Amino acid sequence: MKLLMLATVLLLQMTALCFTGTYVSWDMPELEDYRSALEKLTGRSVGGTYLLLIASSAGEFSELSGIGYWFLAAAEGETIIVQPLSLIPNLSLTLAHEMAHLSLRKYQLPYWLEEGMVCSVTGEWIGREEMRLDEVESLDYANMDFMTYRSYSFTCWIEVSRLLRELSFGELILEYGEGGIDEFE
Repeated sequence: MKLLMLATVLLLQMTALCFTGTYVSWDMPELEDYRSALEKLTGRSVGGTYLLLIASSAGEFSELSGIGYWFLAAAEGETIIVQPLSLIPNLSLTLAHEMAHLSLRKYQLPYWLEEGMVCSVTGEWIGREEMRLDEVESLDYANMDFMTYRSYSFTCWIEVSRLLRELSFGELILEYGEGGIDEFE
């Protein structure tokens, strides 16, 4: 009886998800400027096709991604999960942001550095102002609330912008990378 009850609960869980799936690629015309910015940053050509899951609700997004309902998107492996499209003000920017994360993961950078580079590629903080946080290098973004994460992302962008004025991308990889691609040595 317990096994039947468990199977019923699991079946209900599975059928309750109503997301839509499709594929996105760096070759999409809407992403051309972002791809060029990432290629300029890394000095390498960028490509890739990713599975895109579009959640039907904020609750479903949180269930699929395992992160807070207030995030717009998440990326892991070769998959990007986004909120319902009605909640995303700029889909191209959101996709470019997540795809840049996936492209930069191979360098095994600390998350704060990766987030700052991604925001440099998308330009999403240009002309905007947020409260700055101290010590972004030691903060755990996974448990932050909405406003703290905005400040975290902004501060990462400010710090990476400063670092990129002093060091090349390759030097940053050598300095901060944790065993990823070693072609810069």
